[in-house]
Parts: sequence; structure tokens; C-alpha cells
Amino acid sequence: MKKSYFLFISLFFVQFGYAQNEFDVLRYSSHDFYGDARFNAMGGSFGALGANMSSLSVNPGGIGVYKSSDFSFTPAFHYNFTESMTQSGGSDFDGKLNFHFGNVGFVGNFKSSGNWESVSFGIGYNRTANYSSRISIKSTTDDSYLDTYVDELNATGGIIGDEIGDAFPFSADLGYQAYLVNPLVTDSLMYDHVLENSKNITQITNYQTKGGAGEMYFAFGGNYSDRLYLGALMGIPMVRYVYDRTYSETTELSDTMNTSFSVNDYVKTSGTGINLKLGLIYKIVDWFRIGAAFHTPTVYALTDNYETTLNAELKDGSSYEITSPYGSFDYFVTTPYRFVSSASFIIGKYGVINGDYEIVDYSSAYLREDKTLGSSGADFSVENQNIRNNFEMTQNIRIGTEWRLDPFRIRAGYRYLGDPMSNQFSASNNANVYSLGFGIKQDEYYFDMGYALKTYNTQSPIVSEHNEFADVNLKDHHISFTLGFRF
Repeated sequence: MKKSYFLFISLFFVQFGYAQNEFDVLRYSSHDFYGDARFNAMGGSFGALGANMSSLSVNPGGIGVYKSSDFSFTPAFHYNFTESMTQSGGSDFDGKLNFHFGNVGFVGNFKSSGNWESVSFGIGYNRTANYSSRISIKSTTDDSYLDTYVDELNATGGIIGDEIGDAFPFSADLGYQAYLVNPLVTDSLMYDHVLENSKNITQITNYQTKGGAGEMYFAFGGNYSDRLYLGALMGIPMVRYVYDRTYSETTELSDTMNTSFSVNDYVKTSGTGINLKLGLIYKIVDWFRIGAAFHTPTVYALTDNYETTLNAELKDGSSYEITSPYGSFDYFVTTPYRFVSSASFIIGKYGVINGDYEIVDYSSAYLREDKTLGSSGADFSVENQNIRNNFEMTQNIRIGTEWRLDPFRIRAGYRYLGDPMSNQFSASNNANVYSLGFGIKQDEYYFDMGYALKTYNTQSPIVSEHNEFADVNLKDHHISFTLGFRF
């Protein structure tokens, strides 16, 4: 029962992409903190080191560690590889490559007076999440997806055909207009579908997602007595997420109905938000530093645009393409707060080791409607209660190291991303990230390369109402290159 209930709630958004729910919150609350190549190679573990532009999104106190001005940019490649396995033993592979900028930024450093050794300000952009993926699933079934349309129409004792378009514009009406769903001869208010008696139907499900999340930032901080480093950052995170799912069914050639159809769900989410981050780094002794940071919740103003298209080819040779109305909905997502504590060891001129421990309380997030242009009457009380019941506080761990063989740098790192789902569910949603890289550092410039491998699992629905799903193993390969100049 636990597994079935988990699948229903966790995959509801994927099956009905235009319904905002608690898993929108989870998507936009989860950060991988990708950035420049040095940061990526060290597992994103920089909380007590600083003097790195991407680290400012984790601990803005790191801006106080800068001793010179800095400019850098990071082109990056992300490749997502997926392997799906169905309950019947079928498997399929797919993948998707995308290019983006992981980081671009500038930090200006200025000498100060008194106990303040220097002050610095920074402006830039850091990538925080990648949404690019492609999943392919092949399977067979005796229960057609058209059952879901019939169940909708018959749920309340039937419905008049002329009212279906208003009641179910994104679902059952598509099947009705394409003559896949028809009224019973004996009762015009009740319905069945053309594949009612079909068996061994071939199903092909293709999921494709695009986009990512990033944060434009404005940071300010200083160095006090070369021992205490303070910083503050105002972040303007940006989200672009595209969900494109195509599901198709084809009967066997020997089937008397000889029918095929496909349903495409398309959703595009975009928007911006705002947050504030405060941080510090304290040098206890020359070889040991500690760091701490607090991230306020991010408040996103998001817009979903969506539509569904059904294509059908019937046994009589007729074909139909039916498209739903174009939908749009504005809403707010408030993500959880974060606490980050860090410690680093400076091993002379030879190397460094840093560890970050991050706490994120996913149960504190919530959804609400944007009523700026009027209300549609959306009530997110159920979804927000699900957040409190099904999400929990979790921990993320990042460990990184760098060793110096002048002018070269050798780096490695590891990240553990904790499971935000409460332990009442049997499925695991944690992730592991392994990374390495190298760099060349000169007085006036530096060049770095980083590679990260993220491994995790998910469950993708075929037809969730029939409890048909596929187990999916995912691997994200992330390669980044940074060129920077100090002056």
C-alpha cells in the first residue's frame, strides 16, 4: 500500500502536467548548486574556503576572503542518460544533451582602513539546477488509457455530450471529439471506448524535460582583521521548465478495432523569485576555518502555460487531431529555508579539505495562488497539507579537496543529497554526486575543468490510474570549463 500511495501522489504532476501541486515545490526547492569548474570538481564544497564566485550562492561570507578582483565565465555541458525497466521486464534507453553557462560573474575588491582589511562587491549568475532529461518506456497492457476518460465521464452518473467540452477540456473531451470514446447505445449519458475488448496493446511513453534554474546575485562583504569574513547576498533566481510527454497506444494487427492514438501533454513553467543569504567564515587558526550561512526562503512568482493534443487513427481510415484550449495559471511557490555549516583544513601550501553540512526543511514550503489579476478560486490547502505530511527536514553533505602542484591543481569531491520524502514511504529519493577535475593557476589568470556524475532513481508512470509504472535509473554527466582573470 505504501508503494502504491507513493506512486500516486509523487507522479500525479507527471501524469497531469498542468495541475500545480506539492511536487512543483519539491522541484524548485531542490538545488544541485552547479557553477564554475573548480566548485563543481570539489563537489560544491566551499563553505569555509570562499574566494570563489559559485560558493557565494552557498555561503556569501566567502566574498570577504577575496584579496583581488576577479572575473570568470563557465560554459558547461550536461548529458542525462536514462534506463527504464517495466514491471513486465521490458527495458529501454534514452538520453539528452544540453549546453548552458554554469557561471559568469565579477567581484571587485578594494582595500579598506582600520581593522577592515578590504571590502568586496560581486555581481553574477550561478546555475543551481538542470531539468534536461529524456525517458523512453516501451510496454504492453490489456487496460487502455481510454479507461481514464470513460471513468471521468461515468463517475457522477453520466454526462450529456454537449457538456463534456466544458467539464473535461484537457482530458475526456479529446477522446470524445476523436470518436475514441462514445455514448452507450442503451444509455446516451454513459460511455465506453473503442478498445474496450482489446488485448496486448503496445504502449510507448516518451518524457522530455528541458530547462534549468539559476540565480543572478548581488553580493557585498568584507575582511575584518584577516580573521572574520562577512557577506550578504540578494539572489534573483530564475526558473524555466518544459515538460513534454507523449503517450501512444497501438493495437495488434489482428485486432478487429485496428486503432492507434497518441496523447501529448505540454507544460511550460517560467518565473523569477527573490531571496536573501547571510554568511560568515572565521579563521580560528591559520590551518582551520569554520563557516555558517542562512538562506531565507525563495518566493517564486511562476506561470504555467499548457495544452494537450490527441491524434487518432481509427479502423475505418479516418484520422483526427484534437487540441485542448491553451491554459495559463499564475501562482507562487515558497521554498524552504536552509542552514549551512562548514569546516575547512588548510594544509600549508599543499592543499585544502572542506566539508559542508546543509539542513533543508522541505515541510516548511507552500503554494498559493497569484491573485494579482483576479482569482480563479484555486485552493492549495490539500497540497500544502501534503507538503507538511509527506516532506521532512533532510541533510545534504558536500566534501571536497584540492591539491597543489604549481601551477597545477588536482581536485575531487562528493555530494550526498538527502531524501526529502518522509520515511513512511518505501522508495528512496536521495542522490549521489561524484566529481573530479584539474586546473592551472597563474598570477593573472586561471583555467579549470570539472566533471561530475550524479546517480539517482525515479519511478515514471505509464498509466498511473492502472498502477502501471517503470523504474528509471538516471545518470547526469556534467562537464564544465572555467576561464578566469584576477587583477
